[in-house]
Amino acid sequence: MGLKVRIYYEDTDSGGIVYHSNYIKFCERARSEIVFASGIEFDENRHFVVTKLEANYLKPAILGDVLDVKTKLIKVGAVSLVLAQDIYKVANIKGECERELIFRAKVIVGFISGGKLSRLEPEFARIFSQLDED
Repeated sequence: MGLKVRIYYEDTDSGGIVYHSNYIKFCERARSEIVFASGIEFDENRHFVVTKLEANYLKPAILGDVLDVKTKLIKVGAVSLVLAQDIYKVANIKGECERELIFRAKVIVGFISGGKLSRLEPEFARIFSQLDED
């Protein structure tokens, strides 16, 4: 599952380059959209928190670019998910869709239920496991 993001002025610095922290926001939105699309609702009693993040900034995105955030499950743990999230710059050149990898992250999210780290509910493991089938 991918999330399309257009880069607006608010996402950039005065030179039109995307702020480094916004790539993390785009990944967060993509993870949230996966859950929203499943019909499961988050609330204050059950949600995910990032416990570890490794980010590699490969090339910059600029004002007006269209990005595609792809999420893939690496591992299901007892209380966490390990995810790979890649961001591609998408361009339509002469009718051909070209994609260029510009950002890569490995994200570990812990499952919180009742205010504490808890065993991952099976429905969340199922939702993220299905990403490999897309």
